[in-house]
Amino acid sequence: MFTSSTKNGSENSNKEMGNPKQDGIHPFVIFCSVVASTGTFNAGVNTSALNIPAYFIRNCPGVEPSDITYFSGTGLPQCIPMSDIVWGFATGMLAFGGLLGAILASPMAEKMGRRDAMCFINITFLIGAILISAATTSTMFIIGRVFVGIGSGSMSVLVSMYIAEIAPPKQRGMLVGLLQLFATCGILAIELCGLGLQSAVGWRISSAITIIPALLQIILLPFCVRSPRWLINHNRTDEAYKALSQLRMGDIDAEFNDMTHCSSNNTVIQHSPPSLISSTDNEDTLITDQCVKHQKRSYNTIHNDMVKTLSEASSSSPIKKEGIKALSLTQLIRIPIFAKLTLKMMVLHAGFQLCGILAIMYYSTSIFETTFDGSVAAYVTVGVASVFVVSTMIGLTMVDRLGRKVLILFSSIAMGISSILMTVALVFDIPVFQVICIMLFVATFAVGLGICPFLFSSESFPTYAVGAACSASLMTNWLCNFMIGLLFPTMMRGLGDYVFIPFAGYCYRIKISLHVIHACKKAIVAPTGATNANSVAIITYIQVIVALEVAKHAQMIAIMDSIQATLALRIAIFT
Repeated sequence: MFTSSTKNGSENSNKEMGNPKQDGIHPFVIFCSVVASTGTFNAGVNTSALNIPAYFIRNCPGVEPSDITYFSGTGLPQCIPMSDIVWGFATGMLAFGGLLGAILASPMAEKMGRRDAMCFINITFLIGAILISAATTSTMFIIGRVFVGIGSGSMSVLVSMYIAEIAPPKQRGMLVGLLQLFATCGILAIELCGLGLQSAVGWRISSAITIIPALLQIILLPFCVRSPRWLINHNRTDEAYKALSQLRMGDIDAEFNDMTHCSSNNTVIQHSPPSLISSTDNEDTLITDQCVKHQKRSYNTIHNDMVKTLSEASSSSPIKKEGIKALSLTQLIRIPIFAKLTLKMMVLHAGFQLCGILAIMYYSTSIFETTFDGSVAAYVTVGVASVFVVSTMIGLTMVDRLGRKVLILFSSIAMGISSILMTVALVFDIPVFQVICIMLFVATFAVGLGICPFLFSSESFPTYAVGAACSASLMTNWLCNFMIGLLFPTMMRGLGDYVFIPFAGYCYRIKISLHVIHACKKAIVAPTGATNANSVAIITYIQVIVALEVAKHAQMIAIMDSIQATLALRIAIFT
């Protein structure tokens, strides 16, 4: 009876206080997340833009494979003949551009903000679309692929950061998962279009389709808010409060105070503190009010000691006004616990690509053409993309219920089994079984490994470290993407029916790595209980180290300026 009345009283209290967790998700959050995810939709479009029309890109109609014909009255060739190596290179250059985009995304996100950076990066999609659709040589075609790759790589970083920072903790998993859902929708959309664009003119139209979602996002992004966390990190607290009020239903003071975590006196550091009530797994989110209060007291005590320490270390330091700036990748890896976690994230993102999914997304039509004729292979490819979309939607409904770890373990094990079964189907030449195995492979990837790596990267770091961490993770992602796009045609020739065996081995490697990632992540983010007060102390200790490094850097600059002034004075005296 006592427990029941306490629970009811707590619920009534929450309603009276307008607790946003009780009020649900604001429609404007969904709007902003959908508009942002248009960027990954475009990335999906470019991932499979060459899949179905591949034959018509490399072969002109009615002539030998190495011959070139031109559209009447123009110097525009109907095809661009390429060897398997050059074709693999052209396909893989999307991922090379993605690698560059992932590197550029972090400094752009910190300087311009997540929203404005997404708007700006759409320019690369427009440039790439023009170069590919008007290509006359393989060089021009490849350069165009690099540009759309830069846009795709940047979007994969920016979208995950933006949605994670505007989403309510309870719905964060589902909303961040929208980026993968929209990527799969982009793949399905371009493959449906590809069914009607299997011609010399059609492949150029297919390459230009990327302009449509790019322009749409440029138009809609100004109607979305900037990330409140980014605004707080840049000391624009009034704007941050207004932005958060647009994103939430009910009282936002508690969440806003958690973001800013300012002490009653002049705050030395202004940034988002470690979350005390959010986590990445359901079993970590259900904590008592007493535990939260205990953690807040522990954090405030250590935070006040940190303020005193930093004030004594450098009373003239610019930190006092500006707060901790975003970490660069070099600074991130100098902090051991961040370096270890970043390395594990990179392994997980490598698994995203090395599990073999991109081989299917890039070359599924070529794989099916070994068994079916060209027209049937194209329709089977569209069927695989449809399974991808449906399975991703199922994964979104489970990610916040079952947790990230469970889904990735299931995904990696099931994909490994599917790869082995696919090999059996290829060896014994069973067409229907091949299709079933590939669809099973895609479905199990979509519900776990297709969604969760992006969640881990955006949720496992404090705000000032998330940009560098996401860039490092996505750099690995796109580097492995490049390797698969470049090497898979050669692997198909060399390994033949056994081409999926290496992917099965790496799926098992993901399962082993995940245990270390999960344990390390839980030590850094979302401490959940009175016994985990030490975890909060660890986070605060890291923040002290970062702040002291900045203070030392500022003092060294002052010393160097003094030395330079002295030298200049002596030179002036002697001359």
